[in-house]
Amino acid sequence: MRSALIFGALGLVLAYLIVSGRTAGGEWWSLVVASGLAAFAVSYVLWRVLSSPGRPFSARRGALAGALTGLLAHPVAWYLAVIWNYLRGNALFPDSKPIGPIEGLKASFVFAFFGLLLTGWLTVPAGAIAGWLLERRKGK
Repeated sequence: MRSALIFGALGLVLAYLIVSGRTAGGEWWSLVVASGLAAFAVSYVLWRVLSSPGRPFSARRGALAGALTGLLAHPVAWYLAVIWNYLRGNALFPDSKPIGPIEGLKASFVFAFFGLLLTGWLTVPAGAIAGWLLERRKGK
């Protein structure tokens, strides 16, 4: 449990550092918050599933949990941003209408695809390294 929370917190910090450096203006703040929440939730779940206390030590499994977090947190973050903006009555992008929760499911995967092209080269390896290091620390 403690390792999963640490891994989730690492995901939150990495997401904040990556997204906040790439956004300009207050309209993107929802994506910064959504990225952190998505990274925390996805990494927590994956760490619990792949590196639970009953499983033997495996740095490879930690790296897999981290890499998957770097990949899967993207659509979750976009969907959270869509929902947040929809509830506030704001458009996600300037000069557009708010996207509803149903349309947001499909849109989040489209946005995540482009997000992975822009930042996936950083989030997937960073997550893998963080997971590998944390699992190695756990094994000592």
